[in-house]
Amino acid sequence: MKKWQLAGIVAALSTVSGCGGKQAGTPADAVVPPPASAAPTSTIKPVVSFNKLMVMFVDQAADPIWNAALKPPRTDKGWEQIEYHAIQLATTGTLLQVGGTGPMDMKWTNSPGWVPFTQQMSQVALAAAEAARNRNVQALQDAGDQLVLNCEACHRQFKPDLPTEGLPTHLSRGIITAPVQ
Repeated sequence: MKKWQLAGIVAALSTVSGCGGKQAGTPADAVVPPPASAAPTSTIKPVVSFNKLMVMFVDQAADPIWNAALKPPRTDKGWEQIEYHAIQLATTGTLLQVGGTGPMDMKWTNSPGWVPFTQQMSQVALAAAEAARNRNVQALQDAGDQLVLNCEACHRQFKPDLPTEGLPTHLSRGIITAPVQ
């Protein structure tokens, strides 16, 4: 088959099949919109409980922020660690909006009061990250205070007894043994 014959077949098939942005029977300058994308068929499914997220992420991230507000880091590495923990905490606020596998987690997620607490946690954590980047002790203390108030208010509404359900915490395992420097 010669090149010009192959080109003619490709052009004919494109016109018939609607490839190339045009459909058969439409004016040459008409643009045919692409087909609508199908909605995603899967949703994000939680894989752990809120309790595990709280004990293994929120506690590990929040404690160093609170400690640094009382005893600020003395080194660049110490400030970088606080920023790291603050970003971890901000991200966990988003994860807490997805839901969890615990017995009450989906009920809490669907409660109108839940998302504002998670969003506030993320916003305050981002403020703590900025304070750490700027080595601003007062801003870090303010963020730590706001974080405490937000956490306490959320727990009063959703989980007043604060049990860990037997999960070992970072403090019980000795992961964080010394204040951040």
